[in-house]
This record gives sequence, structure tokens and C-alpha cells, in this order.
Amino acid sequence: MQGGILVVGGAGLVGDALVRAWRARGAETAAAVLRPRGPGFLELDMRDAERVRAVLAEMRPRVVAVPAANPHVDECERRPAETRRVNVEGTLNVARACREIGARMIFFSSDYVFDGARGSYTEEDPVSPLNEYGRQKVAAERGVLDADARGLVIRTTGVYGWQAEPKNFVLQVRERLSAGLEMRVAADVRYNPTYAEDLAATVVALCESGASGVYHVVGADALARHEFAARVAAAFGLDARLVRPVPSAEFASPTLRPKLSSLRADKARAAVGTVPGGVDDGLRRMRAFEPAWREHAKSLPAAAPPPTSR
Repeated sequence: MQGGILVVGGAGLVGDALVRAWRARGAETAAAVLRPRGPGFLELDMRDAERVRAVLAEMRPRVVAVPAANPHVDECERRPAETRRVNVEGTLNVARACREIGARMIFFSSDYVFDGARGSYTEEDPVSPLNEYGRQKVAAERGVLDADARGLVIRTTGVYGWQAEPKNFVLQVRERLSAGLEMRVAADVRYNPTYAEDLAATVVALCESGASGVYHVVGADALARHEFAARVAAAFGLDARLVRPVPSAEFASPTLRPKLSSLRADKARAAVGTVPGGVDDGLRRMRAFEPAWREHAKSLPAAAPPPTSR
């Protein structure tokens, strides 16, 4: 696939959307996953530097996108050394291998690089993470751009859409409310829900434009988390009265999280003319996409357990 695209983490929510977006544009695109359990997926553990180098040297893609990560915030806090092997060292293994073959790297970061004291952050605002996961993202961002100035860092937040495991917030709300169960949702956490299909389309456009550096790619609406849950209920015809807003302090967690972490996407809009839309439009299109997604999901590998220390 010399000159094609490699997506590391290509079966996840963001990775799968990226693979489909590039293939829809006619680009030869390969998906790598940690432990494939079906045909059509390349096995690749980012922690294995030699394997990463060998795979990239053989495939020689022109672009390598890395949405792969250990996203478990509390686990990062409890096990910083082990999770850094994936989120920092693994990412930088890919960055160095990209530099060796002249490929551009796209790395996916997070609103957690900020402390959430005020929201509406731009790319020019200084990072100030509250937790280990955020610190890992900051370290990876810097390492990717130090490895190659052509690198592209995408900060996003609240990504939702169809995925094989119902991990993202929309699918969790839909599952719980469909069962008639009450759901406690934070009323004091505000961010930008981002539809995965829109995120992928914007990232592909940024890549094709030659953009480099840091870009925020997020949905147009900055919402409190409980308000988003109510919008999800309305979109899927569920009972929004089952959504109970509560202070985030009620959720037992050892990890501090930013409360006002909304991001501004003006830079991406100026670069490519479009960014992800608002929540109501994203949820409407997500519902319309369900039949096609169900058919597509048959080709995805079965879920693998998260990475652990070796």
C-alpha cells in the first residue's frame, strides 16, 4: 500500500470513521488494531518499537493516523507508568517510525490538556492538565511535533456515534433510557459533543490541505453533559425525565477532571471551510446512518481487551 493511509486503532469509534472517510475518497487505507479477530485488519502493538518500524518500513504509507490510545482516565491515574507505555511511548514509537520513512503523522489528543477553569479554549492557550491522562496527551503532542514539524495534532472531545461496543456517551444514554432506567448525569461539566463522522471528514480535509500543528476539531455546540443527555433522549424518542442532573462531585472517582473544557474550532474552519456541526444535526444523521452501520459492523473484529503492561 505504498503511498496509502494507515489508521492505528482502525476499529475504534474514531478510527473506523477515518478508515471509511478515506476509503470513500478513493484512498487505499489499512486499519491496524491491537488484537485483530477477523480478516482485513493488521495486528500492531504500538508499544513494540521494532514491530512498528518494520510494519511502516514495509507498508510505506504517506499518512499514519493514530486515534489508538488507552482512554481510561482513572486507570491512567492509578497506573501512570503502564499507561504511558501506550499513550506516550507507543505514540512516539509511531512518530519516530513515520519520520524514518517520510510519512506524515496525525495524532488525536483531548480537551483534557486544559484545566477546565473557563472553557472556549483556542490552540494558542497554554496547556494545564489536571490529571495523568491529560499530562500524557500533552507529552505525546509535543513528541509528535518535535519528531516532525509536518505532524498534525487534533484535539477533540465528547466523540459519539455508532461503535461495536456501546462505550460512547450517546450509546450509554440510549441503552440505559431504553431500559427505563434513571441516569445521573453531571450538570456542571460543559464540553463539545462531536459526531464521529463529522470529525473524520474534517480531519481528512485538514490532511489533504497540508495543515500541520495543533487544530481543535469539535462540535459546534458547547453543552452541559446533562443537557446533551436530554438531547439524546429527544433524538431517540426516549424519556428525558429519566435524566437526573447532579453535581460531578457525586461521582466517585480518584481523578480530577476539567469542568469547562469546551474548545473553539475557528482555526480548522478557516483552514478547510467546515467543522463538525451541532448536536441536533449530528444525532439526526446518526439515527439515519444506523441501518448502514449495522451492515458495516459485520466486518469489524470482535472486541479485544485493553492493553496491559507486559
